[in-house]
Amino acid sequence: MIEVFGWTAAAIGLAVGIPQLIRILRSGTSAGVSLRLWQLNAATTVSWAVHGVLTDTPQMQVPNLIGAVVAVGIVLFVCRDRRQPFLVQLVLPLLVAVALSSVDIFLGAVAFGLIVAVPQLIGQFAQTRDLLFEPDLTGVSVVFLLVFCLIQTMWWIFGIVQLDWALIICAGLMVLSTVANVIIYAVRRMRAARSAAAVALAR
Repeated sequence: MIEVFGWTAAAIGLAVGIPQLIRILRSGTSAGVSLRLWQLNAATTVSWAVHGVLTDTPQMQVPNLIGAVVAVGIVLFVCRDRRQPFLVQLVLPLLVAVALSSVDIFLGAVAFGLIVAVPQLIGQFAQTRDLLFEPDLTGVSVVFLLVFCLIQTMWWIFGIVQLDWALIICAGLMVLSTVANVIIYAVRRMRAARSAAAVALAR
């Protein structure tokens, strides 16, 4: 049963991730696309795939390999659009992936879970900052926030059942950060609705 649960989490994650590649490719431009972010994404997905091999967990191997291919595809697109050497830009993700996997192999799952969470949490904290201080939140997708929170929660539960400390730590930290973002978004939307209602009554 838990195997099916893991595959479900993987499928939902891919269903959310692959459309990003399609959207970027269809736009025809790399404007606004962070090359560094996708390089780190490629590195972390490769390291999670390696972790899946080490723990004999195909639910982590397959989706993360696909995720790595997607990330590398976006890096290739950005490099072509900006006329940058693709192979040179692959050096960073390869080095980071090797470093993360080395931590997993030699220092264990706990150390890996803590370190691999860092680049993911950086992205979450950037989202938190925007949710707190951006005057207009109309560009924020509440559906994406909720689905991303669901995915991380599912991986956290999967990690607990499998007793995978890397997943427990990393997904647990991500659950906390995503729940915080959902709460911040909800509070700001409620305040905006109250302000709009107050203005309407004052007229």
